[in-house]
Amino acid sequence: MHFGSLDTRLLQLNGGPGGWSVRAAEVLEGAGGSRHNAAVEALAPRLKDLKLRGKDCLISVTSDEVAVSLVPVDPHSRSRLSQTLKETAMRSIQDPEGVIYRYMPLSNTDDDPADATREELLLLALGQSEMRRCITAIETLRMRPVSLEVSAFPLARTMAATQPNMEDPWGFLHLGFGHSIFGIVQNGQLRFLKPMQLNGERLLNTLEKALNRFNAPDPSALSELLLASDAPQEETRVVNSKALQTVTENAVGHATEIVHALRMEAEALAQEVRACLRHFANRHRGAKLAHVQIAGMGAKLPEVETALGNALSLPTQIAEPFTALGITAPQHVLEEQHLWCIPLGLAMRGYA
Repeated sequence: MHFGSLDTRLLQLNGGPGGWSVRAAEVLEGAGGSRHNAAVEALAPRLKDLKLRGKDCLISVTSDEVAVSLVPVDPHSRSRLSQTLKETAMRSIQDPEGVIYRYMPLSNTDDDPADATREELLLLALGQSEMRRCITAIETLRMRPVSLEVSAFPLARTMAATQPNMEDPWGFLHLGFGHSIFGIVQNGQLRFLKPMQLNGERLLNTLEKALNRFNAPDPSALSELLLASDAPQEETRVVNSKALQTVTENAVGHATEIVHALRMEAEALAQEVRACLRHFANRHRGAKLAHVQIAGMGAKLPEVETALGNALSLPTQIAEPFTALGITAPQHVLEEQHLWCIPLGLAMRGYA
């Protein structure tokens, strides 16, 4: 079960590696702090019909809820490392119920002790209230929560499964509605992770403005592009599938103009990514990326893949993991594979 920014997605697989098929794939509408209850209310009456197998449930939360920090470690700071991590986590998340945090090394110093002075830790912090809402929702559905992950990890797991023999480092970019994140994987391990400024909402707004210039405004269609949330206490906006379809249809015949409209956004993102690549290269002996895979709601917006590929000067492709792994899935999943990467990474972990 993945609690995303715009919806919650449940996925269960049958079979095993090399012979997976989708047993259940559900999209449950709901955003903001109320999305957990909305998912429970929508799913609970239908659980018997879904015929899910087992009670264990792996959970992931959107990166919107998680603070990501890179903490450098050197011989002078190691003595107070625990205090540094705690203070950094407490500053990064404001939650009246407290903060939980975990960290992991991003550099493998075992192979070369000389690199020990260049060690970095990835610090992830999550509010206790978000964790409570996730766990309570799963328990209300009479399932057993057995893990809770930040969305970047199941996302990386999914994409890594589609290229198991890749030796060169490669990147993934998740363009979520309110939050985007860029990561680098090398030898099957996450080596870099950083939030990005550009997100799906900004891309959508850019496309809306461009399409208003190219097409006669259709008030009934454009008013549906971004809808105010039903929850007045939360400044959350919901994007519906009809609005995205309208944008795609209006973009037909305007590829060149749209790529031009996206140029500034794509270049700003490329500058961020290039800074990440310089940092990664400095830490990993000049290593260069082979390609970048993109996922999230922003990945399939018109011409985004082309604009980002041009700006990054790297092979860039939209993730299609079900196709790559030969997983039998319903048509609605195959049409939106870029939106199912995170739930798929959770479901595959259940077989690890």
